[in-house]
Amino acid sequence: MTATLPEFPMPRSHPLDPPPRYRELSGERPVFKVRTPRGDAWVVTRHEDVRAVLTDRAFSSDPRTPGFPTYVTGDVPPPPGFFMQADAPDHGRLRRTVTREFLIGRMDALRPTMRSILDRLVDEMTADGRRSADLVRQFALPMAAMTICEILGVPFEDHVVFVSLTDTVLDRTSPPEQAERAAGELMGYFDRLVSSKEQHPSSDLFGRMVTRSADGGPDHAELVGMAALLLLAGYDTMAQMIGLGAATLFENPDQLAELRRDATLWPGAVEELLRYLSINHAGLPRAAVRDVVVGGRPIRAGDGVLVMLNAANRDQSVFDDADTFDIHRTHNRHVAFGHGFHKCVGSTLARVELTETFRGLFERLPGLRPSTPVEHLPFRHDMVLYGVRELPVTW
Repeated sequence: MTATLPEFPMPRSHPLDPPPRYRELSGERPVFKVRTPRGDAWVVTRHEDVRAVLTDRAFSSDPRTPGFPTYVTGDVPPPPGFFMQADAPDHGRLRRTVTREFLIGRMDALRPTMRSILDRLVDEMTADGRRSADLVRQFALPMAAMTICEILGVPFEDHVVFVSLTDTVLDRTSPPEQAERAAGELMGYFDRLVSSKEQHPSSDLFGRMVTRSADGGPDHAELVGMAALLLLAGYDTMAQMIGLGAATLFENPDQLAELRRDATLWPGAVEELLRYLSINHAGLPRAAVRDVVVGGRPIRAGDGVLVMLNAANRDQSVFDDADTFDIHRTHNRHVAFGHGFHKCVGSTLARVELTETFRGLFERLPGLRPSTPVEHLPFRHDMVLYGVRELPVTW
């Protein structure tokens, strides 16, 4: 029977849309099984079912759980403190120590810092009368890296290290031994970073986490894992959203023109970009710890499940004209940040950063436009987080 299962991951027919096969298969059976490079797993694509799985403690986020459907090469257990891959009670305990850092007041106060970084990058792109650039390499990547480094208290010059190692770990084509070695080096970097904060107290986010540790909070090993999670999640997700978001806006010039005329439309546009793109195209992995029914399909303890946020955000029973990008969409119940216990702790930061980034970019460069058609751009099909590798632009 395994030989007849559809293979996962599935190809896209358009670079900005999820694979159409998800909708075809879910039309036949709401929850269906696929063959991944590392075993079979159930795939959940409907909005209702996605929300159900993500709020049911019958499903574990811990990769050590039997049946967990990992999609990266190598076998690296989650480090202590990496609460994205932890279950209760550790997940809640660790998450609560950083939740206060991402309250809306703190994030709003960062807007001037974000604008300062943006202005510096645009100044560098346009220096000496230059009128073209690669918006990914010269803007999206450094904008995301500089912002999260500033917030967390990480030396920006170190970004070359964690970016390279992260790409190796999250590239599904990396040889297992190479991925495992990169993961070890990455955790070694964060161990040294936390040790430095412990020896030299600072007022940045990581510094405050170290202070809480001394007051009975997470221990050193957990701080290392939390540091890795916050930095990597805050960097790669934002970099890919900026690149893909710009490509999407270029593909919708009438709506982009509206945004240029009326900056108050940007928050709604960012919500629609989050729904429309949903950069996690490899799915959120879970493993059933007891028998449960999802979408009418029995899932047995020990079965792996892949929760497809990008498909759920195109669910035609929830979103009118789900495949249409619409900055005026109302009641946008997207699940781009997940749902339930593990909903992204940095969702407020992401909204603020994306709004400031796109608004500032198109204010500074009102003539910004692509110089390569979207269908000719190179995309990150082999990565856990989808994105565009290059985006040549002119102005």
